[in-house]
Amino acid sequence: MGSRTLGSPKADDRYCTKIYTSIHEIDAGAWDSILGENGLIRSHAYLAAVEAASIEDCKYFYPVITDLNGQIVAHACVYTIVTDFAQLLPNSLTWFSHLARRVWKRFLHVRITECASPLSASHSISIISGTERKSLIRKIGKAVNSIARAQHSSLLVVRDFLTADRNEFDSLLLDGYNLVSNMPLARIRVRWDSYEEYLSSMRSRYRKDVKRRLRTAEKSGQEVRILESFSEQSELWVEQARTVRENTKGFKREILPPGYYQHMDSKLGEKSLLVAAKRDGRIVAHGMVLHDDSDTIATYFGRNRGPASQEWFHLVNEVIRIGIDRKSNYINLGLGSYDAKSNVGADVEPLFVYSKSTITWVNWLMRLIPRTMDFSIKDPKRVFHDHHYD
Repeated sequence: MGSRTLGSPKADDRYCTKIYTSIHEIDAGAWDSILGENGLIRSHAYLAAVEAASIEDCKYFYPVITDLNGQIVAHACVYTIVTDFAQLLPNSLTWFSHLARRVWKRFLHVRITECASPLSASHSISIISGTERKSLIRKIGKAVNSIARAQHSSLLVVRDFLTADRNEFDSLLLDGYNLVSNMPLARIRVRWDSYEEYLSSMRSRYRKDVKRRLRTAEKSGQEVRILESFSEQSELWVEQARTVRENTKGFKREILPPGYYQHMDSKLGEKSLLVAAKRDGRIVAHGMVLHDDSDTIATYFGRNRGPASQEWFHLVNEVIRIGIDRKSNYINLGLGSYDAKSNVGADVEPLFVYSKSTITWVNWLMRLIPRTMDFSIKDPKRVFHDHHYD
C-alpha cells in the first residue's frame, strides 16, 4: 500500500498531509533534515530498524506534512499494536479475565493507535523550526485519528512528553484529546567531566553503596564488556529480554524478536552498542544502548534465568560511564525501577500522554474521570553535593 493524502486542499491550502505505510517510501535525507536535537529515535535509520524487526501485530504509518513547495515541515511515526489490558487489572480480578477468555479469547485485547517513537519512552513528532508549531501538532493529531479509524482502532495515544513540552502539545486538547500521565522517566543530567568526578560528587552514603555493589559484582568474577557488533547473538538477547519481561509486574512491553537486535546493529551502526555482563565465561545479562548528538539512551535489558545478582546494577553503571565519557546532556534510563535509578543519581520526571477514543461515549467517559492513572513521584533524593535540587 502506498501513501494517501489526508484532508482537502480547500480546508487549508498552505499544507498537505500524506500518510505513508513504510519509512522506505520517504527519502531518508528529507526525513532527517528536520529532526533537530535528540533525533536518533525519530530518525529514518531507527524507524527502518524497528520496522524491519517485525514486532508482532504491529503496523506502521508515517504522517508527513509538506508546504506549498513540497518541503517537509513536520512528520511523525504512528503504529497500531494489540495490547493486553488484563495485565493492568489488580490481582484480585485476574481470575475474571481468565474466566472471560474461556468464552472470548480476545477479552481486553485492544488495538491501540500510538503516535510515539516505537520501543522507547519518547514522542515521534518532528517539526521544522520557524513554523506554526501548534497548528502542525494539531494536524498530526488529526492524522493519528484518521489512521485509527481506518484501522478500526478505538483508542489513540500520542506519547511521551515532558512537562516542558506541554506548552505546545496541549494544543491537542482542542481536538478532543485527554491529558493523562504515563509512567515517569528516569534520567540523569550530566554535569561532570569524568566518571570519577561523578562518583566524588555523590554524598557518602550513595557513593559507598555504588562501590559496595561494584565490589560484590567483581568478587563474583563478573565483568562488563562493550559489544559494538552484537547481531550474531540475537537469539540470546531475545531470551534474556524475555526473562526480564516475565518477571516484570504490571504493564509489560512488547515481546522483542531477534530482528530488533539484528537491525539495531546493522542499521544504526556506531550509534548502537550492547553492554554485556560476563561471568564464568558466559554472558549472563545485557543492555541495549543508543546514543545521538546529545543523549545516551538505555532501551532494553535482559538476563539469564535464575535469581538476579548485581547484573542490572553493573550494566547501568557502565551506561552511566559511557554517557559521561560521551559528554551527553542526559543519560536516559527509561521507565520503572525508580528507587534503584534514583540511588545512582537519576531524576524521576513526569511523562504525559494525550489519549482519545474514536467511540464518542468512551471519549466522554474518559473526560469525566481524568488523570485516574497519575503516577505519584516521590521527593527527589539528595544524591549529590551540588545544588541541583534547590
